[in-house]
Amino acid sequence: MKYVSLIIVCFIFKAQAAGCVLRMGIESGFAPFIIANGDSWRGLNVELLQRLGQEVGCEVEFVHSPWLRSLRLVEQGELDVLSHLSYNPQRSAQFAFIGPHHQENIYLVGLPSAFVGLTAMSELKQHGTSGIIALLNGAYYGEELESILNDAKNLTRFVFIRGNADKQALLLNGRVHGVLEDIAAYHYWKSNNTLAREQFKPLFRVHQSPVFFGFNRLTLGEAQLKQLTAAWQQLYVDGSLQAIIDRYPMANYQLTIPMPAPILPAL
Repeated sequence: MKYVSLIIVCFIFKAQAAGCVLRMGIESGFAPFIIANGDSWRGLNVELLQRLGQEVGCEVEFVHSPWLRSLRLVEQGELDVLSHLSYNPQRSAQFAFIGPHHQENIYLVGLPSAFVGLTAMSELKQHGTSGIIALLNGAYYGEELESILNDAKNLTRFVFIRGNADKQALLLNGRVHGVLEDIAAYHYWKSNNTLAREQFKPLFRVHQSPVFFGFNRLTLGEAQLKQLTAAWQQLYVDGSLQAIIDRYPMANYQLTIPMPAPILPAL
């Protein structure tokens, strides 16, 4: 009888998995994590999510959308997952955080001459800056920067942009003096761009935190979320995740998968 029940459960699971599609909001220009490749996508986050989808029998569909619009599409039930999502309590009601897939280190990267004397976030908060800094609209860079941005007198020194590619373009074209950038993305960018390598430097760390795949609680059930969490844990243990990361070597920077965290409950 138990054997028959197991067959029935397996059959139901396969029937459900056959139609499983995970819609991921994705934007170009965030190498090595996300890289546009004609009409398709590649990159570290792309491969990690595809491997997770494969483990649970789900296809991954990529929907090109700037970050802030992706957040709105999640609210509308049009997307199932985002990557590189920082945890905060407000987001936990909307997202189930699975991972982390990366330990994010956000630095102020820019022209040293535009930020003379600034070596830490505390100095930026206390003294301000004459340099103009570009950051991604809708992204979370930690409580300290949030408090700076909430002070109206500081807003003239910050430019909020739609996508990571636009952020880099503004810096390369001299429209801003610095950007907030993941140090891993900076190293990848530097290795492929002479101007970035010669002129722009990581000046100081702004924020550090693990980042996750955020799965939409509106479109995915609790059973699916638990299944995805268990699959991620297994892929971590058997080395499958690190094997993917090892295909993305970068000079002077080593990526690793942090220890998995349990699924974080809704508020």
